[in-house]
Amino acid sequence: MNKYPHVFQPIKVRGLTIKNRIQFTPMVCCLSNAEGEVTNEIVQFLSSQAATGVGYVTIGDTQVDHERAMCFYGELNVLHDKYITGLSLLAEEVHRYGAKLSIELAHAGRGGVPSMNVKPGFAPSNVPIPGCMQDLKVMDRDDMDWVVKRFFECTTRVRKADFDMIMVHSGHNNLLGQFLSPESNFRTDEYGGSLENRMRFPLEILKAIRQAAGDKMVLEMRVSGDEMTRNGLRFEECIEYVKRAQEYIDIAHFSCGNVFMAESVKYTAPLYLQEHMQNVRFAAAAKKVLHIPVSVVGNIFSMADAEEIIASGKADIVGMCRSLMADPELLHKSQKGEEADIRPCLRCMDGCGRIFHGYPVRCAVNPVNGREYRYRNIQKSEKPKKIVIIGGGPAGMQAAQTLIKRGHEVILYEQEGQLGGLLHDGGAVTFKKLMRDYAQWDIHTTMKCGATVKLNTKVTPELIIAEKADAVIFATGSTFIKPNIPGIDDKNVKMLRNVEREKETVGQKIVVCGGGLSGVECAVNLAKQGKDVSVVDMIPESDFCKDMFYITRIALFDEVKKYGVSFFGDYKIIRFTSEGVVTAAENGEERVFEADTCIIAMGLKSENSLAKELQTKLSIPTYIVGDCNTIGTVRSANFDAFNIAVEL
Repeated sequence: MNKYPHVFQPIKVRGLTIKNRIQFTPMVCCLSNAEGEVTNEIVQFLSSQAATGVGYVTIGDTQVDHERAMCFYGELNVLHDKYITGLSLLAEEVHRYGAKLSIELAHAGRGGVPSMNVKPGFAPSNVPIPGCMQDLKVMDRDDMDWVVKRFFECTTRVRKADFDMIMVHSGHNNLLGQFLSPESNFRTDEYGGSLENRMRFPLEILKAIRQAAGDKMVLEMRVSGDEMTRNGLRFEECIEYVKRAQEYIDIAHFSCGNVFMAESVKYTAPLYLQEHMQNVRFAAAAKKVLHIPVSVVGNIFSMADAEEIIASGKADIVGMCRSLMADPELLHKSQKGEEADIRPCLRCMDGCGRIFHGYPVRCAVNPVNGREYRYRNIQKSEKPKKIVIIGGGPAGMQAAQTLIKRGHEVILYEQEGQLGGLLHDGGAVTFKKLMRDYAQWDIHTTMKCGATVKLNTKVTPELIIAEKADAVIFATGSTFIKPNIPGIDDKNVKMLRNVEREKETVGQKIVVCGGGLSGVECAVNLAKQGKDVSVVDMIPESDFCKDMFYITRIALFDEVKKYGVSFFGDYKIIRFTSEGVVTAAENGEERVFEADTCIIAMGLKSENSLAKELQTKLSIPTYIVGDCNTIGTVRSANFDAFNIAVEL
């Protein structure tokens, strides 16, 4: 029985039949070369997207202006006819799987990256944003005509390359959105002031794109249902704009936020801290007043989510991206009733967020994503081996799963009574359900992958020698640092694991010792329970969680502010007392932070003593992966293990 009859129902738009209601939404993959030309890497990336079974694939943010509006290195170039040949290869590849191909055409306006552009940025008004183009050219009529022409030419070009659709980026405060938004448009001419005036230039662009697209090409337009900034575009004005735009577009696509401003960037790519299905309310409201299909994106995790949205009439099409990168088989597994086998996305941005720094797209939980050109099909080993893995955390489990795919015999030893390692700690706070889901999936997948798993087993040199293995992978992970500070064993001082994973009772006034990710997340979690929480560290406050992806860090620190967590940097902890934490400032002056409970969250250290001992005694190849090698993240553990296992 089909559990998702609405999801897998075709939809016909402007004569184009799309085979189902799932869109692979825009992801800038940064897999083109420096000139923006099509490479084998991007062909395989698009091929993998189409192979997921979606109705259509949309190529991410593609600028129509490479002198003023560039935002990403490695994005596609559609500015000259010489690129049509390569672009046509993408269409050919996507069409092989019965999917349609779209591309998101955009102009970043004031949001361009300064180092990537050689001319002043175009903008409706001279309102620069920190980190973006500071040298702005307030657009006159000639500038507007030039931009309109660029959208027209680029549309014509991708149509010739056999693309089926265009997504016009009118959201996230890109140039069209900048004209629409009262926060970025302060013009006093016919293109500013009233909504009627502010939408005038965006509608001119849409009209030109419609003319270039012809009668058969489908136009989808992305908008922000709300820019989520203090004076930004609200839904009431957004929907009036979309109602007018229906004259030219065929699908209205609802997102949210402003990608260029710190206060709202988190809404453009919602994280584990944001609302589930955050934009559905905008799509549902739009459905009531529009006469064209409505698409929606934003923290939609599963086919069950998509089915509910479409079946209830809240949208006609559901957009997904990161969930499909985490598990490209999501649709196929859902159709077969194998939902438990779907690898969840963490919404961490630790892999896919790399594109904001100019690196090719990756995924924290799927080491193949962005590397399909090399690893899309895991090759069987010509000489299968017997391989022992020591440690059942994320690195050990990734190694086991990959080695089994290569045809090796695998024995995994874990000294605890369950697999998962520090994944259980990473998902212990209430708002990390996605991490808990991932841990459950990882354990489930490892236990059924074909490896021999031996729990509650402490490995000795004799045991490994007796196995007569061909290679050993050490994945013994890491342990929490417990420094030798006076008073640290007092009853009012607890380790992070005691509080989060073991759920020991804490007092009302709490000091968390450690300004890293685990410490800050612990603090937010306790503050949400009504506790009075401070975080103290010897590093500057500006360095708290400094290694996090910047958008995720912004979102976490928004929670810090919302729930009243206090940060104190540049304080070295010198002892614990019954009163709390005694610290010393840089000048040596002591300060006491009163606390009922002190929580130690001072990071991790590699647990590699067994590796050091056994490497000297074994005459076979040995490998050290994950935290056992270098303290890192879920992504680094998965990649470390995969990169070894896929070549063994």
